[in-house]
Amino acid sequence: MLATIGLIIAIVLLVVMIIKGIDMITATVITAAIILVTSGLDLKEGFLTTFSGGAGGFVASWFLILGLGGVFGQLVLETGLATKIAQTLTKKLGTKMVGLVILICTFFITLLGINGYIMVFVLYPIADNLLYENKMDRRVLPFLLLGGGASANGFAYSLDICNVLPSKYLNTSLGSAPLLSFVFTAILAVCYFLYFNYAQKQSLKSNTPDQLLAMYKTQQTSVSEEELPGIFISVLPFVLVLGCVVATSGWGTSPSIMFSLVIGILLIICTQLKRIKNMKTSIKTGSSSGLNSMLTVAAVMGLSKVLGASPAFQQLQQAVLAMNMPAYLKAFFGTTVLTGLTGSAISGETIFMESFGKAFVDMGVNVAALHRIVTESALILNKLPNSSVAILTMSICGCSLKESYKHIILGTMIPAFVAGLVIALMATAGIV
Repeated sequence: MLATIGLIIAIVLLVVMIIKGIDMITATVITAAIILVTSGLDLKEGFLTTFSGGAGGFVASWFLILGLGGVFGQLVLETGLATKIAQTLTKKLGTKMVGLVILICTFFITLLGINGYIMVFVLYPIADNLLYENKMDRRVLPFLLLGGGASANGFAYSLDICNVLPSKYLNTSLGSAPLLSFVFTAILAVCYFLYFNYAQKQSLKSNTPDQLLAMYKTQQTSVSEEELPGIFISVLPFVLVLGCVVATSGWGTSPSIMFSLVIGILLIICTQLKRIKNMKTSIKTGSSSGLNSMLTVAAVMGLSKVLGASPAFQQLQQAVLAMNMPAYLKAFFGTTVLTGLTGSAISGETIFMESFGKAFVDMGVNVAALHRIVTESALILNKLPNSSVAILTMSICGCSLKESYKHIILGTMIPAFVAGLVIALMATAGIV
């Protein structure tokens, strides 16, 4: 009981500390200490082994990737590539379609299995410029990127690991239960587009266009068509990076992403050298941006490891199996809660499948439906403040949790919960 209460108090306190402006490293250490003490775990081992192991593992895996990603994004901004793409898309589709443009971009990048971290680095400059050129509120940036990705993470045939993982346990196809997949994504996409437009209208009621432009961290100036590179050369680095990631996916995630980013950086340098004012400064600025984000995310990963070591998880397992409700609803709520506690869709899915997968199969459930429900349910609470992806996205976008998190909740998490519940009820009714 004490461990469960401690876990709840710790997570609530974490949210409060972040909202109050306490830095993430300090907040995660305090939260981890509460969990370790209330769970009866050794404090020394908890910090030196569990917490440090999680943080250190993230740093070792993502040090070069985040550094290179920061450089890539900085060069994209300085050379005007993103600005050219933003202007072209705006002219072709119109101002009112900005949300749809970003949704389409994030959807297809995620569908190809592109890592969420690199997706943020690639699309942030484009999304930021699109909003700037149209004098829109940039505080919705984290929502736009996370919401667009969530619409494709669990889509049928998606190469994203969220969709791949359940197949290992259930021997199911990546295209399992396509109808449930389509319904989930359709609900999320419609809510995404509607909420984006609503948020911008509300922002205009309390801010003038000049006040909205003042929110941008880097003061940008509109440039003429003649000053920008051509649309083909502007799009090419993005296409090449994404193409390389797909082509080298067999190398493993880290080698594939690093190789692809290096190719993208070299292409920009070779084709846009005259537009890079100071190469040394650009590289330093870009890499520092990526590595500063790494420290914050590493702290969150350490906390996630401590959460996973809490004995409250054992109580949670028993509680899920004992729930008096249909199997698909158990899967929905169980995966959702586990994902929220760990702050990771992958962790939530893995723990659920390891702990409950066989028991659900033994119940005689439709494994294709179970695959889809577990996959989509993991995309609901994986954006809580203990989520490395959510924290990284807000950090890269230069947005604080206080000013941007409400958009993530209203535009992504609540619609995802509704969509997940709908497909769980559909499966319960035999509609698969």
